Amino acid sequence: MLFLTAVLFSSNPKNILLHTCHPKRGHGHLQPKLAAGESFKEYEVYSALCRSRLRQEDSPPRIVEHPSDLIVSKGEPATLNCKAEGRPTPTIEWYKDGERVETDKDDPRSHRVLLPSGSLFFLRIVHGRRSKPDEGAYVCVARNYLGEAVSRNASLEVACK
Repeated sequence: MLFLTAVLFSSNPKNILLHTCHPKRGHGHLQPKLAAGESFKEYEVYSALCRSRLRQEDSPPRIVEHPSDLIVSKGEPATLNCKAEGRPTPTIEWYKDGERVETDKDDPRSHRVLLPSGSLFFLRIVHGRRSKPDEGAYVCVARNYLGEAVSRNASLEVACK
């Protein structure tokens, strides 16, 4: 984690200002010791630099491509798209009807594959009379240490033949 610290001096050498930028909060913390009427002009410049530097380096996730509703035939492949941006690069998880989706990362035998882009690829849509494990409402969630972003809902329905 990156912290930026500056010690700033006023026209009176007895007065100092310690300023530390904190990346999670995106702003600085200051402890001024000023006589009446004094100010730290340098503080305003440093504080703006701190905010600008943190914005360039780290940012919370945001979804830039949301999944769309799909109607797919049983046994066919399908892809629910999701793409997120942020720094550090967000991790993506998928949820179906509120439950976390198990992918090949959890079980190598899974028919669901989490692609490097964040999209969810189905090798084949599984659908039976009693079991419909792929049909439902999906969302993708992107996370990094600054927060999370949730996509819009997308429904996956199996077409009747």
